[in-house]
Amino acid sequence: MTEEWLYQVRIKVSKKISDELRRKTPSNSSNKISLIATNFGTTPVCTFDAFRGYCAEAERNGVEGYPLYQWTKDTIENPSKKDKHSRSFAFYAGSAQVYDLKLARSLHDALVPLLEEGQIEDLSLIDSNPKNNPQPPQKDQVD
Repeated sequence: MTEEWLYQVRIKVSKKISDELRRKTPSNSSNKISLIATNFGTTPVCTFDAFRGYCAEAERNGVEGYPLYQWTKDTIENPSKKDKHSRSFAFYAGSAQVYDLKLARSLHDALVPLLEEGQIEDLSLIDSNPKNNPQPPQKDQVD
């Protein structure tokens, strides 16, 4: 039996474009990214904002139920990691962070011209296979 993995498309953009996407301020580049996302029923979500939301939820509900809380909190409080993650976006399909390969490939292919034009800095198609991705730190693991 073949495993069916789910996928996610991610981009990295300049600080200027990140600010525009996060504030929903129109510009040529941010409008192109937003239009492509809308055409595929997706939304670009800033990784830093998602991390911040995870921490806020954990703090409201009790951090003991959120195994990645401390790692995520440390990440958003680190200035260099904050800069990195505030320029990184994952495309969500509705509330789903991962989706089928057909959608992921189509979205990825639609974003390639923006990468080639230099409007985005990096473009990735990530699968959910643990062998292909770094795994979250173990609860007892120390950096």
